[in-house]
Amino acid sequence: MQINGLYTDYYELTMAQAFFLRNRHLEEATFDYFYRKAPFSGAYVIFAGAQTLADTLSNFVFDNEAITFLKKQGFDSSFLQWLSDFSLDVSIKMPPEGSIVFPNEPIAEIRGPVSHCMLLETILLNIFNFESLIATKASRMKNVMLPGQKLIDFGLRRAQGFSGLYASRAAIIGGCDTSSNVLSGMVHNHPVGGTHAHSWIQSFPTELEAFQAYSETYPDATTLLVDTYDTLESGILNSIKVAKELEKKGCRLKAVRLDSGDFRQLIPKVRTKLDKAGLEYVKIIVSDNIDEYKINDLNSGEVKADIFGVGTRLITGYDSPALNGVYKMSSLNGEPVIKRSDDTSKISLPGSKKVYRFINNELFSHDIVQTSSEEKPKDAHELHSVFWKAGEPYPKENLDQIKSRVKQQKLKLAPSLLRLEECGQYSIEISAQLQILQKEMLSGI
Repeated sequence: MQINGLYTDYYELTMAQAFFLRNRHLEEATFDYFYRKAPFSGAYVIFAGAQTLADTLSNFVFDNEAITFLKKQGFDSSFLQWLSDFSLDVSIKMPPEGSIVFPNEPIAEIRGPVSHCMLLETILLNIFNFESLIATKASRMKNVMLPGQKLIDFGLRRAQGFSGLYASRAAIIGGCDTSSNVLSGMVHNHPVGGTHAHSWIQSFPTELEAFQAYSETYPDATTLLVDTYDTLESGILNSIKVAKELEKKGCRLKAVRLDSGDFRQLIPKVRTKLDKAGLEYVKIIVSDNIDEYKINDLNSGEVKADIFGVGTRLITGYDSPALNGVYKMSSLNGEPVIKRSDDTSKISLPGSKKVYRFINNELFSHDIVQTSSEEKPKDAHELHSVFWKAGEPYPKENLDQIKSRVKQQKLKLAPSLLRLEECGQYSIEISAQLQILQKEMLSGI
C-alpha cells in the first residue's frame, strides 16, 4: 500500500527537523511499543497489525506533493531535501502476529536513527492499537461460542470511515469466520458473505414474493431475513414455504436471520417451527447489537442460535474504543534512558530488553522482562524475533496461519484469563537487574 509520509502527527516532523538541524538525526535510538491496560476489562490482547505495518513501511515515502505542503508550513529547505530522499532504516522485533500479549511488557522494539524512529511512531501506533483492539474484541466473542457456531463480521457500515478495511482483517484474525466486507476479502484474502436487507423485502408487493425472487436468484445460497413485518406469523412461515419449494428443486434453504426482537424468546420458537416442518438443517442467524455478553446470554438458553452476525459492538471496539498502546524511547546511542512520572504506572523500563515466556503444564505461566545483556532463562521462550528490517523481505503470512496461532495460543491460557468478568491477571516479572537499573536512573545515579 502506498502511504504518504504525512500520515503522522505534526510534532514527529518538528522533532525530526530539530534533530536534523543539530546534526543529531542519525543518532541510534531504541523505542518500545507496549500497552498499559487490557481493553474490555480483560486480561490479554491479540497482537494484530504486523502485516499491515510491513506493507505500509515498504512504501513509506515523502513525495513531491508532501514536500510542497511541508514547505508551506515553514519547514527548512535542507530538511525537506533530506525528507525527499528519505528511506526508512529501522529494524523491528516483535512477536509473530496473532500472539497473545499482556500489559506493561514490550511488544515491539524499534531500533534505528532517532529521526527515523520518530517518523515511524504515529503510524505504528495507529495500526497496532486499532487492529489489536478489534482482534481482541472478536477473540472475546469467540471465547463464549459453542462448537459448531459461526461468527460473521457485519460491521463495515458502522466502522469509522475507511478503517473498516483493516477492522475486518483484524476481526478475522480474532475469530470471525467470514466478513461482509468485500474489499477486505479481496485485499486480505478471507471469505466473504452475507444475506439481504429489509429493503429487499419492502421492494416487493409481499414478503413471500420477495423470498421467492431471492431464492430463485440464489437457489444454492439462500438466507432469508424474517423480521421485516412479523417474525413468527409471517417471516418464518413464508421462509418455510420457500424452503419446501427449494427442496423440490433439489436445493436447500441455508438459514433464516433474526435482526430484531427478544432472541431468547424467538430462537426456540423459530427452531420449533423449522423442525416441525422437517427443516432441521436450516440454520438460525441472529444479528442486532451482538457482543460477547449477548452471545453468552443466548448460549445459556436451551435452544441456541447457529450463527452470530456482529457489527457495531465489534468493529468500533464499542465498550473500549481505543487500545492505550504507547511508544517510548528506551535508549539513545547505546545508553539507557527513562521516562519519569508522578504517576508510577507511567514510569518506563529503561534500556534494550528481552521478554521471555514460561510454559507450565501446557499453559502460559508467566513472562519475565529483563535487560538484553542477561542470559536467557532456562526453559523460557523468547517472545520477540526480528520481523522487519529495511531492505530485507519480511515473513508474510496468510490470515489462516495467523488465525491458527491465535487459536493455539488461547489454548495455553488459564481459564481465568478468558472470563468475561472478574478475569484473572497474568504474571509479568521484571528481572532484578532491570529493577536495579530503573531504580538507579530514577535516583539520578
